[in-house]
Amino acid sequence: MLFFHYEEYKILIYVLAGLIFLLYLFLYQRKSAWLKAFGQRSLVNRFSKIPKIHRNLLKGTCMSAACCALGMVVLQPKWQTTQDHYEKEGLEIVFVLDVSISMLAEDVKPNRLQRAKMEISRLVQGLEGDRVGLVVFAARAFSLLPYPTNDYERVFLRILNMINENYVRFVPYGTNIGNAFILAMDTFSKENTKKVMILLTDGEEQIITRSQVAEAVKLLLERKDIAIYVVGIGDPKKASPIPKRDKEGNVTGYELTEEEETIYTKPNPVFLREIAEMVGGTYQHDATGNELKHIFAQVIERHKNIVGIKKKNIIKDVSQYFLGGALALLALYFIL
Repeated sequence: MLFFHYEEYKILIYVLAGLIFLLYLFLYQRKSAWLKAFGQRSLVNRFSKIPKIHRNLLKGTCMSAACCALGMVVLQPKWQTTQDHYEKEGLEIVFVLDVSISMLAEDVKPNRLQRAKMEISRLVQGLEGDRVGLVVFAARAFSLLPYPTNDYERVFLRILNMINENYVRFVPYGTNIGNAFILAMDTFSKENTKKVMILLTDGEEQIITRSQVAEAVKLLLERKDIAIYVVGIGDPKKASPIPKRDKEGNVTGYELTEEEETIYTKPNPVFLREIAEMVGGTYQHDATGNELKHIFAQVIERHKNIVGIKKKNIIKDVSQYFLGGALALLALYFIL
């Protein structure tokens, strides 16, 4: 439906357009009278480029219509449509992100950590009404948000962007999934809302893990309101080195063991699937990083709860179409 921001002035535009057309006709009549006084009309029409009456009428119509269209631009025309807006119950989503040094491997482009961050960021930017939290872990787990937030841009995404290669090299070495589970459970609020935990890791097992996973299983049995998803990332068929880069992003070498041998990392899907089964969760693996967005979208779709449907008005400015029409009419005027 078309409407104007200054609807009350629309009649004035129509009147002015009509007056312009009448003025054009008046000037045409004066010109015709002058030509008639100048000499025989048939001779004047034969040896001059003066338009005939039907062309003059068409030129006058183009001019008045162009002025009318320009006037409509001033009135700020809008186009309104309606769409169904699905109101849903907000979720609490806590992302648990592995920041151990093996996440810098580049079997996933640009590397496992950066790809995980990119897809988490993309998912969060598409959320509406949900609250999100963030826990990172290596040898220890750290909650980067004291409680889930719905301030995506100023809080969550800014904190997520702080996690980089320097941060990874600062945290203690190792992968302690059990500690991550325990801390992530404490991040959820006590409110009666649907809760989802998404743990993303390459799953290289450390000795410290199993005892704390057992403790996490005990706690999770008491918190059946939390849906758990374990997502593995990285190529499980091929071991990859962990590059070192300078400030310009150039590879300067690879991570080495104490014996000066290159460290190779390979995800462990068997271990991650075992962990997911122990905590009553679901496990999926992405070897390339291309499936993460689909995995995340499926998780959200599975748990969203539609509580109502409302009509939502969509208003679009269409001034450019009126301006384009006015220019086209003016061009036709000069062509005729």
